[in-house]
This record gives sequence, C-alpha cells and structure tokens, in this order.
Amino acid sequence: ADLLPHEFVHSWNGKFRRPAGLATSDYQQPMKGNLLWVYEGLTQYLGLILAARSGLWTPPQFLEQAAFVAATFDHRAGRTWRPLQDTADAAQLLYAAPEEWTAWRRSVDFYEEGSLIWLEADTIIRQQTKGRRSLDDFCRPFFGGPGGAPAVKTYTFDDVVAALNAVAPSGWREFFTARLTSLNPHAPLGGIENGGWRLIYNETRNENQIASEVAHKLVDLSFSIGLVVEEDGAIRDVIPGMAAAAAGIGPGMKLQAVNGRQWSPEFLRQAIEASKATAKPLELLIANGNYFRTYALNYHDGLRYPHLERDSSRADLLSEIIKPLAPRGISSPSTKPD
Repeated sequence: ADLLPHEFVHSWNGKFRRPAGLATSDYQQPMKGNLLWVYEGLTQYLGLILAARSGLWTPPQFLEQAAFVAATFDHRAGRTWRPLQDTADAAQLLYAAPEEWTAWRRSVDFYEEGSLIWLEADTIIRQQTKGRRSLDDFCRPFFGGPGGAPAVKTYTFDDVVAALNAVAPSGWREFFTARLTSLNPHAPLGGIENGGWRLIYNETRNENQIASEVAHKLVDLSFSIGLVVEEDGAIRDVIPGMAAAAAGIGPGMKLQAVNGRQWSPEFLRQAIEASKATAKPLELLIANGNYFRTYALNYHDGLRYPHLERDSSRADLLSEIIKPLAPRGISSPSTKPD
C-alpha cells in the first residue's frame, strides 16, 4: 500500500531533485550514494505517511508498521560497527547482498531507518514551531518546481540543511550527522517518542508483521529467540546477542524439530510461549549440511511482538502527521451547524 505513494514521491525526490552524486552525466561516471538517506529515506517516510493520509492504510496499520520498523532496527546488531551512512555509501554492494547475516552485515537500511530519522525531524519542526509548521513546509519549496519541460535540479547536504533552517532554525547539520555516524546499538526512536508513543512488546502478533511473514513465506521470531526461519525450515537469519545466536545457530542451517517433535510454524510458536512456564531449555534439532545437532536455547520470555503504545504525557503528533490534509487553498469543511 505504501509502494504507490513512495514511487509517486520519486517524481520530485529523485527525478526532479536529485543528489549531486547521483546526477552523473553518463554511465561511465561512478555514482555516489552518500545522500541516499534523503533520496530514499525521506521518500520512504513520505510514502508511509501518504499511505495513511490517503486511506490506503488505516491509522492502526500505520502504527503497526511503525512499530515493526522500529523494533527491526532496534535489533539490528550490525549498527554497532556499521553506521547508517556506510549503508548509503555501500548501496551498490548491499542491494545485491543475500538475506543471510543481514542483522549483522546490515542492508540498505537508509530506507527504513532513514524514515525513522525523518519522522524525528518532522516532530522537531512541529514542536519548535508549536504546530505551525511541519516537514511538509520543507518539502513544498525544496521539491516544488516551475512545471513545464522535464528538468533535473541537484542538491547537496548543505542545501538540505539550509532549506530546513528556513523552516525551523535548528542544528540540522549536527542532528543528521549524529544519526548517520552513530554506533548506538539502539534505533533512533526519537520521532516515535516525540510523537507521543512508545515501543512495547507483548504476545499479540503485529498485524503488519503477519502480512510480511505471509508475503515472504517465513516465521519471524526476531524479537523473542532472535531467529528468522523460512517455511521449509531453512534459517534465513539470526540476531546476534539473542538466544538462537548464543546457542550457536547460524544462517544456512535448517530447522528439523522442536523439543523432539517435527517442527511447524505454529508448534514453534507454541513451544516458545510454553517456555515461560518451565526452566527447561528450548531444544531445536538443526541440520548443518549432513550433520544434525540439538541446540539448547536458554529462553523463557515467551513470544514478543512490537506495537506502539500511547504516551499520554506527550501530545499525539503521530496522529496529526497522518491526518488527511485539505488541498491547499481549500478550507476544511466546517463543523458548525447550518
């Protein structure tokens, strides 16, 4: 649902306005992706909020997706050695990288982690201007064009900073630099928190995560035992520092049985949930090539799925951000009685 608005936004952020390093004169010149966190990260953010504003997503679906993205990057162990900026600089390598070891190697994270950073920028503008301005007020002049014949107008980091300062003066250069170069193990969740929500986990499955599992034919247990397994049992990835990785399981192996019983997605979930009531480890029979071994996982916290919970101590900016906008120059319908 967010793909159509994402690509629509590229008409401006990518086609008309383009990072200077990507506006090469011919195919012999190397592209420089250092601003892909604007080209794709901002487009990803706008695609998400436009999906909600247009009604392609309901507000709860937007919140579930935001929670899923936040939790995924809060468990991206590779962020402790590879900063987000490096994922943009190495995009030509990461686009074609296999799914295995994504959590440690990182992928083209400038898309979705970039969307978290732009959400934070949006909330900062709204807070500093007391709701009078938003990121929309940056996008209109920055991406707006004169119309007519097709054209390409390049931009640099300095141009982005200057345009943001024209909307809400702040330390934007320092803001983005800190987040692009950070080796903090946790994701940048300032936008969600500024927006009046907090990331939580419980045993209720995340609706958008369910859709992702169905589409990609896998079982995503990233937030409990730290394991992503395909429907045929092939282990796609593990999350370093979590139970599966600590037990010695790695991508490329294949799950055969859970607690002595042939595995299935449902039985695996049931076994993880049942682990809360016992001190016994969760036992996974794993094939590694022609060899089989039982791995004992010391895990007893049950299933954990991400959601956003309202923080009543802060204004609900997230709901304001995804609220449909009246066309410019047209007033919203009056709520006064006739």
